Amino acid sequence: MDEKKPLISIIVPVYNVEDYIEECLESLVKQTYKNLEIILIDDGSTDNSGEICDDYVLKDTRIKCFHQINQGVGAARNKGLEVAEGELIGFVDPDDYCDLEMFLEMYKSMKEDEADIVCCRWITINRGLISGVSGYEFAEQKKILSNLDMAEFYVQSMDWPVWNKLLKKNVVKSIKFPEIRYNASKIVYINKPLYNYRILRKGSITENRDTVLMKNTLALEQLKLFEKKLVEINNCKLKSNFDIRYLRSLYDLRCNVENVEESEEKITLLNKIKLAVFIHIKNLDMYKNSLGRSKCLKLFLLDNFKCGYSLLVIWEKLFKNIEKKIRDKIKVK
Repeated sequence: MDEKKPLISIIVPVYNVEDYIEECLESLVKQTYKNLEIILIDDGSTDNSGEICDDYVLKDTRIKCFHQINQGVGAARNKGLEVAEGELIGFVDPDDYCDLEMFLEMYKSMKEDEADIVCCRWITINRGLISGVSGYEFAEQKKILSNLDMAEFYVQSMDWPVWNKLLKKNVVKSIKFPEIRYNASKIVYINKPLYNYRILRKGSITENRDTVLMKNTLALEQLKLFEKKLVEINNCKLKSNFDIRYLRSLYDLRCNVENVEESEEKITLLNKIKLAVFIHIKNLDMYKNSLGRSKCLKLFLLDNFKCGYSLLVIWEKLFKNIEKKIRDKIKVK
């Protein structure tokens, strides 16, 4: 008789994703790992997302849905952790979807390597098109990390999301989002893209603006929290590497936010990012060296000539599309 597998609680914070939530839930109910508890936290949706969640509760007994007034994605995840009964925890965003083998693959690795956390790479989707594979890059099939290796891993990969991870409950039971402090002694990273992450949806400009602002706000919070944690570790080499990657990440966040429709929320987030850069840089040369020539040019255009920045971004996209078509033709031949 097969050994009974532990219960995995998958927490999904839901807010106004009626066009995507079904694809997300289908990818969960069809997982090859069957012993799941799928927890949906409807965070005050004003579209049909809540009703769709309730319909799925009737379709699959493993699904539970909780409705609350809108409090934000962090509060929704915290509520999910409060009610989760599983020994293991996973998080999925409601506009994303998982490879059907994701949780089986991650559980196998967790069991084989006696890990506290298992991470995977992810496929990035931009307006319905695959734009590449993201996450920690390495040659081996998997990496096993412990102690200082874990801090170095986070510095090198800047892997902040919770949705590409399977975690033992004792690792996350004491955290409160947005703060994430994993109490782990061993992390395993498997070199497979098992999660599909949408940067931008196919929806309206306003919907995409809200999504981008929310995700980049969370990313900025996590960057700041890890910066504080790194001070406690007191490793000069690690801190130096982090400084460079931190500044690059802040630059990337700014570019992401600059590309969305104007709003008060956008201006507020941009000011926070600019302040974080101002506080962190020791001198301007350090910032420029961390970015490289191309990004320095974009930064100059952003600050002095936004139309020029927009033209440069359009040109880069056009060039990448031409390059992709040429590569596809070469493959066919």
